[in-house]
Amino acid sequence: MHGRRCWMWMVVILGLASPAAAQELDAPRAEGPRGLQLALSVGAGGGVGYVYKNDVSSTTGEPEDLKITDASSITLPVLLEVGYRASPHCYLGLWGSYEKVFPKENERSCPDGFDCNFRQWRFGPEVRYHFSPGAGFDPWVGLGVGLEIAVSEGEGERDVPVPGVGPVPARIEKSVTDRGPTFARLALGGDVRLGRSLFLGPIVTASIGSYTVHTGERTVTLPGLPPQTTALTPVDDGFHALFTIALRVAWLPL
Repeated sequence: MHGRRCWMWMVVILGLASPAAAQELDAPRAEGPRGLQLALSVGAGGGVGYVYKNDVSSTTGEPEDLKITDASSITLPVLLEVGYRASPHCYLGLWGSYEKVFPKENERSCPDGFDCNFRQWRFGPEVRYHFSPGAGFDPWVGLGVGLEIAVSEGEGERDVPVPGVGPVPARIEKSVTDRGPTFARLALGGDVRLGRSLFLGPIVTASIGSYTVHTGERTVTLPGLPPQTTALTPVDDGFHALFTIALRVAWLPL
């Protein structure tokens, strides 16, 4: 019964539950950990898709897109999990990650010679099913949803067009925040028992989401003139997929 309840929660959290499907998801009860569970993971990540689409270029006035693969190379995520093993098979909890993003040089988000700093936070609820909670190796699968917040900052020197004058060297500072939902997040992993309460193993995650809110400002400082700050223009949503692979340590204070 505990296995069936856990599978039902995993379906419900994504809004896909149905009575017929829930009846098929069953697993035998087994002895294993229960109670509070904490976990910490460190690894690497990346993504595909878009940060945003159809932004108006400040130099050409034409619409332009920014792909994740053009804006960044890899990320270094630190993932924290806090939850509860309602039964040996079923885990209910919250996940959250901070990711240092390594930017790529490109005209849209980090032009040549700019000092850029990118980072991202992600968090949300998760339901997880453990297949062999009483064994020395316990594989598991988790489903979740969440929220993503990406922050990018950059500053540097470049020429800007001035009517009647032409290109003029200027100081550019730009700060951008993109945020939106994680529609679905799949996590796969396995726990190797190191002791009565300590586990170690891999974790792999794949999620689909979209940056639906794009805010920020751009400040231009021309020689001998005060800084001029303008808000960023609206853009279209950036649908994307994000991936991570990491080593995970879990602790269950029994």
